Amino acid sequence: MKGPSSAVVMMLALVFTLPGIAQQLKPNELPTNIPGATTIIAPSEDFDPLNASDEDLSYNGFPPRPDQVASPKAYASWVKAIKASKSRIQPILKQSDHFSGPAQVKKNGSASQNAGALDSYNWSGYLNLSGGSSYGKESFYYVYADFLVPVARQPFGVCTGGWDYSVSWVGIDGWNSPDVLQSGFEADAYCSGSTTETYYSPWYEWFPNSWTNITNLSIAPGDEYFVEVWSTSSTQGYAYLVNENTDQAVEIGFKAPSGTTLKGNSAEWIVERPGINGSLSTLANYVDDPFWDAYAVTFSDDVVDPSSTTSDPVTGLDSSGDADSYPTLLGPSAFLMQTTGSAH
Repeated sequence: MKGPSSAVVMMLALVFTLPGIAQQLKPNELPTNIPGATTIIAPSEDFDPLNASDEDLSYNGFPPRPDQVASPKAYASWVKAIKASKSRIQPILKQSDHFSGPAQVKKNGSASQNAGALDSYNWSGYLNLSGGSSYGKESFYYVYADFLVPVARQPFGVCTGGWDYSVSWVGIDGWNSPDVLQSGFEADAYCSGSTTETYYSPWYEWFPNSWTNITNLSIAPGDEYFVEVWSTSSTQGYAYLVNENTDQAVEIGFKAPSGTTLKGNSAEWIVERPGINGSLSTLANYVDDPFWDAYAVTFSDDVVDPSSTTSDPVTGLDSSGDADSYPTLLGPSAFLMQTTGSAH
């Protein structure tokens, strides 16, 4: 078994210099450079996550495991991500001033299960409502999906003179609730005159906090990403991200913002135009963004996906109310997000 890296040694030293931290964290849990966010160090090389108990998985920083018998496809996707988690990185985090928030709905704002097609000024994708009204057995426990990082562009034939943004994520809450526990990545495009630029970064967020970028988890267009978020209480959330092209993984634990508690009443798989400088941004022309192996599981072990009868498609609207981002179902747990690519 390898000894801890120098970065781990330094972070362990930090644990014992911060008052109260050593008593609050597990022996293998470390603070990050963002207050309140923690990470779990990589387990020993002889640890077998595929055959470990649920308790040992949790202790070693792995995401919740679907039931192999009841949900074999969901389990197979989880296994693929865990096998790709060959290098667990110690995250270097950077707090942004950008926000991925609750759905801003044009119609069916009081949606319930089986509400049908929905329109939103910021969200597009699929969502599922658990039927719960408070944190408990009916709440969503975890949600995950595989993504393919798209190429960020500006609208066809247009240079907007600034940045266009898109964020792809999985999350819990945000539909008929003021918070969202979520994680994913941004794919942004800049154009001014003859200057063009793109920016890609994985992140996590618990709205109303802004999102936090994970600066040292590699990402590039075409990379396959697995992202899962879950909670262990109404104020404790986690994110687990895997770049399955580079076999890098990261685990992050974080607290709800002050005064915020999770309901777990909705789970979603979303492409969003986020909030920048107090207003919704222009959506980047991501062209297409596939989601597959998209599942959500409640504390009662109910499993849903985008094709479930209780799931609803969401079309994204630009500021004029025209559709600019929409999903197409490809199978029980897969769909394709597409943008019109026009100026909006």
